[in-house]
Amino acid sequence: MPEGYALESGSYDEMWDPKDGVRAHWHPFFSAIERMGSKELARRDQEARLLLRENVVTYNLHGNPDGLHRPWELDPIPLLLQANDWTHIARGVSQRAELLNIVLKDIYGPQTLIREGLLPFELIYNHASFLRSCKDVFLPSEHQLRVYAANLARGPDGQMWVLYDHTQAPSGLGYALENRTAMSRIMPALFNDCNVRRLGDFFRTFQAGLSEIDPHDKKNPRIVVLTPGPFNATYFEHAYLSAYLGYTLVQGDDLTVRDGRVWLKSINGLHPVDIILRHINDDFCDPLELNEESQLGVAGLLNAARNGHIAIANPLGSSVLENPGLMPFLPGIARHLLDEDLILPSVATWWCGQAREMNYVLDHLDSLVLCPIDQQSVIPRVFGALLSRAEREVWRDRIRANPTRYAGMERVSFATAPSLINGHLESRYTTLTTFTVSHQNTYEVMPGGLTRRSSEFVGPTHTFVHSKDTWVIDDHHARNTRQLAPTHRNFGV
Repeated sequence: MPEGYALESGSYDEMWDPKDGVRAHWHPFFSAIERMGSKELARRDQEARLLLRENVVTYNLHGNPDGLHRPWELDPIPLLLQANDWTHIARGVSQRAELLNIVLKDIYGPQTLIREGLLPFELIYNHASFLRSCKDVFLPSEHQLRVYAANLARGPDGQMWVLYDHTQAPSGLGYALENRTAMSRIMPALFNDCNVRRLGDFFRTFQAGLSEIDPHDKKNPRIVVLTPGPFNATYFEHAYLSAYLGYTLVQGDDLTVRDGRVWLKSINGLHPVDIILRHINDDFCDPLELNEESQLGVAGLLNAARNGHIAIANPLGSSVLENPGLMPFLPGIARHLLDEDLILPSVATWWCGQAREMNYVLDHLDSLVLCPIDQQSVIPRVFGALLSRAEREVWRDRIRANPTRYAGMERVSFATAPSLINGHLESRYTTLTTFTVSHQNTYEVMPGGLTRRSSEFVGPTHTFVHSKDTWVIDDHHARNTRQLAPTHRNFGV
């Protein structure tokens, strides 16, 4: 074991097996960084920092006076995943995307799941992001859910668990790509020697999959990326991905609806828009039919989608799936609709809209994570272990008063992985966000994803402020897989 590398009790470590030492797929990387030594590692860490600052890679942390345009932090020690392990993860993420896509179509279509008792109607109708005006508004595709991301954590037994589903406007793709770009520059030889699967094919599939939903069936549809603007937490990503993929970055004021169609304003007049890749929350997209106070969206956008004149990815109303209360019902729905068990289980969750489950949550507040069922709640997720006795009573009263609005989630153990801390390796807790995109009625999963690390286990998600590149190691994968050529510079990976 590396000097000073302490394992966390009860956690799985991605690199170190207590019985066998360094795991097999980590051997080439671990040997290489041992040869480098601490000084060379520190130099490459500094090189990565400079690259990220030169490329102005930032994010905005709301509620923090120093949070505007905060520099993106990249740990130069990536998370390594063995090919067979990754195949299992990718199958599970793809299966989950298929299942959620079916649920989404049913919620805004026939609502068979509610009628047959597989989904409680209160769980859907009480969710702030269930948009009744989006009923029967569908994309011209079997897959309504075009882009999906899952937050994963590995348990003590090595099993990956799904912590959260991202179905509205998943973020992190651009940061994962920027992390890969930086790592391929600061460790080019090691990157090639470890035979890391490339990301280029995924982004080509992303482009092709988005073009499939063009309602006008053009050879080269006009695609725009709709952003809330530069004060959004992940605005860098919106600008970065739009440039990388060759799409136009727009805000709501850049678009208008005329004669039922969406148009892009320019100094040369109006240009028809076919597809919108949105990064604006559902209800803010159309002040005419959804949130009348919104200054971010486009008046008449929903009606244009309803009449088949514009395709929006992901469709308006898709954040109804970002509901922790939905998790306990997914295994039964999977068996009913797919005749399959979930490959990647959800973290244990109890929706308080059922009497027995509510009582369990009330009796175990000190060991659960308390969650409102929708993101629009002003109450964030709360770790019961951090509450005082009086605060727990307040929560019990709140749940009893409105049980359908809350869920309790098991506080799961996160795996640890090596990180460069003050010039040497230390273990840190990690979570992994994986991404998938629909293409030709299948889901393609990015070979890797965005890994986050934290020195704390009990903190909420935003404490995972450092990121890692994610390397899928495959001895049989071609090393010369071509990266998608970006429109603004050559990444060289």
